[in-house]
Amino acid sequence: MITLEPYQLVDASFSPWRPIYLDVAQALSDRISTPDIEVLHFGSTSAKVGGKGVIDLSILYRSGERDHAVAHLYALGFQDQHSDQPFPEHRPRKDASVTYQGERFLIHAHVIEKNSEEHRRQMAYKQYLLSNPEVRTEYENKKRAILAQGVRDQDVYVKHKAPFVKGVLAEL
Repeated sequence: MITLEPYQLVDASFSPWRPIYLDVAQALSDRISTPDIEVLHFGSTSAKVGGKGVIDLSILYRSGERDHAVAHLYALGFQDQHSDQPFPEHRPRKDASVTYQGERFLIHAHVIEKNSEEHRRQMAYKQYLLSNPEVRTEYENKKRAILAQGVRDQDVYVKHKAPFVKGVLAEL
């Protein structure tokens, strides 16, 4: 069984995509899922895009059961988001890390309502990236360019790559 550990904030960096990301996400999904909570692996590590290597998960709860989902994450060892500008309370993110096959991975658990517009957009975005290798390469190049500018703070890095993500979402 995979054990959640305290989150460790690190500088933004670039690592090529590796299949182990899918294994970590599956192990986490198995650990987090309940009859009332589903898990969706989304973001770069789900779509074969290199980057920071953070495993982004959507913790999908039924309408009206957000507090239950958050309590479940806390009970597993997740912590409040490590950011100067955290997601709002109505759409929280909880953070943790795990050691898998001797390697530490950072986990961002985004708590969102199942079948919401955001849930549907995450699925469409993931499928779009998986279906378009040229867009994956473009996204990786954008990330490398941000780092080449000397950006290392994770919050700043995310803000710099946001226009690319928003542009792709606007096309969907």
